[in-house]
Amino acid sequence: MSQTPKVTIGIPFRNPGKYFALALKSVFAQTFSDWELILMDDGSLDDALTLARSVNDPRVRVYSDGINKRMNVRFNELVSLARAPYFFRMDADDIMHPERIERQYEVLVRNRGNTVVGSGAYSLDAGSNIVGVRRTGGKRSGVGVCQSFIHPSVAAATEWFRQNPYSESIAYYRCQDSELWSRTASNSTFITISDPLLYYREAGVFSYENYVGAQMGHLVLLQARFGRPRLSYFVAVVKCLAKTLLVCVADVLGCEDVIVARRYTRLTSGQRRHAEEGLARVLSCPLPI
Repeated sequence: MSQTPKVTIGIPFRNPGKYFALALKSVFAQTFSDWELILMDDGSLDDALTLARSVNDPRVRVYSDGINKRMNVRFNELVSLARAPYFFRMDADDIMHPERIERQYEVLVRNRGNTVVGSGAYSLDAGSNIVGVRRTGGKRSGVGVCQSFIHPSVAAATEWFRQNPYSESIAYYRCQDSELWSRTASNSTFITISDPLLYYREAGVFSYENYVGAQMGHLVLLQARFGRPRLSYFVAVVKCLAKTLLVCVADVLGCEDVIVARRYTRLTSGQRRHAEEGLARVLSCPLPI
């Protein structure tokens, strides 16, 4: 590894439970090895901090102040600590495909510094079973830009993140990514690699509280960014409120997974083979502890 790594991987965590070890394994399973990993505790009450501190590799740094500041604040702190020219964000309960860093790094190097790269993703359930392929692709302008990426799949130049920090407003604590994409779309290049390079955990772990928090943030965002009296704005607000009501009913009836299932499609045989091979490599990768 070079003295200055080519890539910084930043993972904030708060009570990730049993999924944290898999997220860490997926870093060590990468085909691209010239990275540093920064683990940022956000006041965890489980044993995640103990696990983080037990990782024995000079490329890993762990930070903890025992405070719950929220993830949008933590991501900005992670970027400020990054030593590499490129920053890859990641969540503590998801899994990276072994080719993720290599594939996205190649795209970033080939493009200008204002490029943001995401990817497709496989959907995981609570038992880390692959259940489908996540629907991707938001519009690159207007209201739809808020859904430009699956947020844990994103990477960009570290300087881009420093020039475009996450909003630390509590209004966006559940939709900080949507706010960032809507704010930066006009002066950035958004690229999505269609191949799934992330295992995104959503089936069976749906949180009604998190969803409602995100939708309320989207309402604030719509007013702040697209609040002009246009038909598209009012349509977007009605859709947001309707989705929130639908999820509320689903939560009461105990059928949240029906809502989640609408977000992904069935795998082709080639996709399933790619997904299973990548996940097997992650599961078999030892953690240096």
